[in-house]
Amino acid sequence: MVSRQVEDERMKRASFFIIILAAAGHTLVCQNICFAEEKKNEPQQQVNDFSFVQYEEGGSQKWKLNGSSAEVIENTVNIERLSALSFGDATTLKLKAMQGSFDKGENLVRLRDNVVAASTDGTKLTTDYLLWNADTKNMSTEEEVNIKRPDMDITGTGAVCDMGASTAELKQDISAKFVSDEALMPDPAGARMQTIITCDGPLELNYKKNLAFFHGNVHVRDSRGDILADRIDVYFNPKTRRVKFVVARGNVKIINGDNVTYSEKAIYLVEQGRVVLPNRPKLVIQNGGTNE
Repeated sequence: MVSRQVEDERMKRASFFIIILAAAGHTLVCQNICFAEEKKNEPQQQVNDFSFVQYEEGGSQKWKLNGSSAEVIENTVNIERLSALSFGDATTLKLKAMQGSFDKGENLVRLRDNVVAASTDGTKLTTDYLLWNADTKNMSTEEEVNIKRPDMDITGTGAVCDMGASTAELKQDISAKFVSDEALMPDPAGARMQTIITCDGPLELNYKKNLAFFHGNVHVRDSRGDILADRIDVYFNPKTRRVKFVVARGNVKIINGDNVTYSEKAIYLVEQGRVVLPNRPKLVIQNGGTNE
């Protein structure tokens, strides 16, 4: 009987010891996995004055990427004070940001914080985040963006830019300011005249064809009056890059002082300061508080 009790006690101790070993082994495995995961996310290489260049087949530089410092984690290079140059046939694009990352596998550069993209043709884009495809040279963002040229200032939310085709699309909440020396009546103060266009979006820009298409609750304002329409197409003078004329389509409403004109289409000749109504318009004239 005594020997039976001793044997049972030994079995209990052995089982307890096995449980302890199993728990310790499980803990050790977890620690190894966690350690491996931490090791995986640690920088594999840290570099000061980072520089990376990609060349065309002929040996000329395609684009160049620089940074004050960089850390490499697998296929991603995190870069501080990033700057880049993209060399095109006619223009060169310069990008810079406080921070960024380069995906070596996809040739994608993500720029963050005070992002500026400036082209040698005079176009400047600013935003807080930008995705740049180094292969196609296209740029995109979902953040608020501003595009400036010497005669143009546009803001909106979300944008896609094709640098090769010289096109851009701003997605929503558009406000565009166009400057013209010739347009409308001279300003009494001698200032350059401005045409302001707002819309819900999108806005399509084509620099090569000198066109801009505004969609959704479009509103044109300048010193002569207002034009409202579903869509407005803006045509620029190829030489001066100023607004040449505007074509309004769909539920067109023209406000000039107390007078209002309704039409399905209107052509605003900006350089001449007059409006052409090709279809049968309806004119409402306010005269002493009554309509005529």
